[in-house]
Amino acid sequence: MNNRTKLFGTDGVRGRANHFPMSVEMALGWGKATAKLLRRKEGKHRVVIGKDTRLSCYMFENALIAGLCSMGVDTLMVGPLPTPGVAYITRAYRADAGIVISASHNPYYDNGIKIFTADGFKLPDAVEKEMEELVMNYNFDDALPDDSALGKNTRIADADGRYIEFVKATFPKGRTLQGMKVFLDCANGAAHRVAPLVFWELDAEVEVIGDDPDGFNINANCGSLFPEKIQKGVVE
Repeated sequence: MNNRTKLFGTDGVRGRANHFPMSVEMALGWGKATAKLLRRKEGKHRVVIGKDTRLSCYMFENALIAGLCSMGVDTLMVGPLPTPGVAYITRAYRADAGIVISASHNPYYDNGIKIFTADGFKLPDAVEKEMEELVMNYNFDDALPDDSALGKNTRIADADGRYIEFVKATFPKGRTLQGMKVFLDCANGAAHRVAPLVFWELDAEVEVIGDDPDGFNINANCGSLFPEKIQKGVVE
């Protein structure tokens, strides 16, 4: 494989949504490639899929689900959830892999796909290279399952609550944040639901900005690239 077809960067595949390499066709291919590699081991396989709040996440989520299910792998949807949360749910459900649809601090028109192992870690370089070759060659016909062995999709309704309890359990037992005021900037992103609840349930007084995503406003004048917003909130 030459450098022109190298798709994985340091943090998955990323680019402008609806353009190569972040097209629906490529997302379908990533789903198929993930399933083909997983099915080298016998048994039924499951993959957890999470996302952030970008408008394009809907189409990539559906494309990944279609690719995985068409190859006989079940999918578990968790909706918007931070990447560590998807890794946690992957381990909690004993799934075979996890996928996050996100471009981190990039604007809404970008997106990305991160694939990690059952343990929540980055794929080895050799596996990434093999997946790239599968997607670019679109070589899946030899691994298509019987009609009765197609995968199915399930939505995990309590993913937020499970992750919130996990995060709270890392806080020292018997201690709270009572008497503390916490200012949160959720960047209208994947943490907009869980982050405020974690601090509120630990008894902090919580003030939040960036908790009203609309598909377009992720990282818009908020988040890690605009620290002055949270600086002002803390001072005030």
